[in-house]
Amino acid sequence: MAFQNGFMSSDGTASPMIQYEENRKKDTDQRDAVQKKTFTKWVNKHLIKRSTQTVQFTFMQHWRFSQTGRRIVDIFEDLKDGHNLISLLEVLAHEVLPRERGHMRFHKIQNVQIALDFLKFKGIRLVNIRSDEIVDGNPKLTLGLIWTIILHFQ
Repeated sequence: MAFQNGFMSSDGTASPMIQYEENRKKDTDQRDAVQKKTFTKWVNKHLIKRSTQTVQFTFMQHWRFSQTGRRIVDIFEDLKDGHNLISLLEVLAHEVLPRERGHMRFHKIQNVQIALDFLKFKGIRLVNIRSDEIVDGNPKLTLGLIWTIILHFQ
């Protein structure tokens, strides 16, 4: 079957344009997978520090700060509720941040917004990263957010 629009040659094989696009998409998918794996390891490395830090706070702050058990497996899923993101920023900045305790979408958006506001307060410029996009698990924006955090705190 031959298409006249340049997408398939007369012998039934894909045109160079289609092959190029397929290779580009494959390369992009591989790069995204590598970034996801690398950023996940970086976040976990710092979340583990949370368990070994001994910081003096009031009893309630210490109780919250010493709750470890935080580890991410899927960076897009595990940052959605904002708790791991806030925990990461607490470790990196050596500060305690407020957080919402509920499990509804509103609470998740609020937690991510707390993290984004903290980053802005620290002078970190965030471009087109909204809390609802992180809660929805947008891969590009989640990776972009973690990359921005790495650049600032590394």
